[in-house]
Amino acid sequence: MLISEKNMLSNYKEKQFWNWFERNNSKFFFLNQIDNEQERERLLDDFLERLHTYNEHLFFEIGGHPDETQELIITAEGDTEYFEKVEALVKEAPSLKNWHIIPFKPPAEGFTISYKGIELDPKNLWFFPLENKQNISLLGLKIYLPRYEHSQKKDTLTAVYLVLDSLLGERSSSMDIHHVEVHQLPSNPEEQGLLDLVDLPGYIKWKKSKS
Repeated sequence: MLISEKNMLSNYKEKQFWNWFERNNSKFFFLNQIDNEQERERLLDDFLERLHTYNEHLFFEIGGHPDETQELIITAEGDTEYFEKVEALVKEAPSLKNWHIIPFKPPAEGFTISYKGIELDPKNLWFFPLENKQNISLLGLKIYLPRYEHSQKKDTLTAVYLVLDSLLGERSSSMDIHHVEVHQLPSNPEEQGLLDLVDLPGYIKWKKSKS
């Protein structure tokens, strides 16, 4: 198949998905207010089935306050191999009243992460950047926790990645961070040159401006 034909087919599949959503978006506008759990799950399954007709590696989130603009987030769940598919789909999204359609999970504010009994608040975490001398665009992080049990290293690392996903948003977390370590927070973090984790988005922006 020629490249132009492949592009036309992909564009057709994107249009096909959005044509379906234009016809059915009212069913999903009050999704979070549906008390009937079975009906809500049926609608979610229907949406996912339609989305997977376009690409089985993409997922979605729908949310918003009642009677206000609803957000539809198209996500690859951090899998960079399918970021182009997310962008291509959202690029073709129609302009629909009371809907905000965005690519990738955006950064969150005022959150905590709970994972397998590990509770993490980004306001209590610190970081130290690790530079790659061969490629300065690659950023590693040492993340410091007030309470760190080495026996829970694997689960703690997963919880830290969940924090980074929420703090930075899906795209930045996946594209800008290439290595993460977890450590016990020392008693004097500022004296040791550590930085507040909540300042990481600003640090990444500054780092990119210097490269």
